[in-house]
Amino acid sequence: MNPNPMHPMHPMNIVFASHTYMGGPFVVGSHHLAREMKRLGHRVIHMSTPLSPMHLLKYKDRDIRERIRIYRGGVEEQPDQAVNSVPMSLLPWELAGPIYARTGKNWTLPRMKRLLRSQGMDRVDLLLIDQPRFAGLDRIVNPAVTVYRPTDLYAQMTGDRSIKAAEAAIMARAHGLVSTSEPVLDELRPYNPALPSLLLENGVEYAHFAQGGDEPEDMRSIPGPRAVYVGALDGRLDLGALRKLADAWPELGLVVIGPYDEATAAVFAGRPNVHLLGPKKYKDVPKYLHHADVALLPLSDHAANKGRSPMKLYEYAAAGLPVVVTETPELLRREEPFLYFYRHADEFPGKVRDAVSAKHGRERIRAMAERHAWDAKARKLLEFADGLRRTASSKEGTLNHELA
Repeated sequence: MNPNPMHPMHPMNIVFASHTYMGGPFVVGSHHLAREMKRLGHRVIHMSTPLSPMHLLKYKDRDIRERIRIYRGGVEEQPDQAVNSVPMSLLPWELAGPIYARTGKNWTLPRMKRLLRSQGMDRVDLLLIDQPRFAGLDRIVNPAVTVYRPTDLYAQMTGDRSIKAAEAAIMARAHGLVSTSEPVLDELRPYNPALPSLLLENGVEYAHFAQGGDEPEDMRSIPGPRAVYVGALDGRLDLGALRKLADAWPELGLVVIGPYDEATAAVFAGRPNVHLLGPKKYKDVPKYLHHADVALLPLSDHAANKGRSPMKLYEYAAAGLPVVVTETPELLRREEPFLYFYRHADEFPGKVRDAVSAKHGRERIRAMAERHAWDAKARKLLEFADGLRRTASSKEGTLNHELA
């Protein structure tokens, strides 16, 4: 009897094809899932969006330099982490995407044989594609099971028509679909309605965020109560709502953590209660959360927010913080008691006051977050993939029998 390769006792070869490299300013779901699968005893390669020779023109950009460093090193591996790989391709997607939409040939796909051979992978049992720009990678890797795991409404988020072509191609060949939110699932199902699917929301590295630490030095001079936002300061964040909060509650210390530019700083000019602390290392973020009173996630009207499954919700909650967030159908569906919803920016300051004055108890909020720990998410994903493998094997066996 052949052993079940999805069972933890039988290590699998797993490849993640993700949009975000490991070691940068943002830690995403594929990083956590790759780590947890490695802890379960599987061999895991985490590969992110390829570089191209044209990226060398942007060498002054810190992220580009870091990705180039990882590429030149081949792979990075730490005892508790998956293999970290940033590949190189011939063309950037900005040029290759339109070509792909017309011809179906993807010039961004990396060469894989050397990487797989270096990790002792004579086969790939499970390929998880988070980044649609990797369309066609399954033909190179030839995995036993391919799962498409979109984390956003990519086509709406980017406005890139070639992404739709890539997603259609992936969905036509994948064995299964795993989505982090219901809107994303509903958006992609029409590409292949019969494809098995799983709704698996983003989770939290619970033990990391549940433990705090000493108050960070750059927080000590900020008076309380303190409201905190951690993450990207891009078009998906409602900076106007944050400014309105700062104006409505001058005594509130508004702490904003994440990379920002001069234009973002100008939004908060003349507001001494807004503290732009810049990016912080992932390992240090819990310290900031544990010394705040409420967490914030004001979402803009960007189309991509409809399908978001924000990891920070459960990261905030694991630190015991109530969260004030813009109302979306996806987040309302979850019915989490620690979430305070608002529809319009004018309602935002009042909801923040309500959350600060409420007496939930931090331990109670932490308990709500613990249900979404990444280790449980990884096991559920592997169980789903195992079901796909069994189905694929059964169909192959039936076909071979008919051909015989």
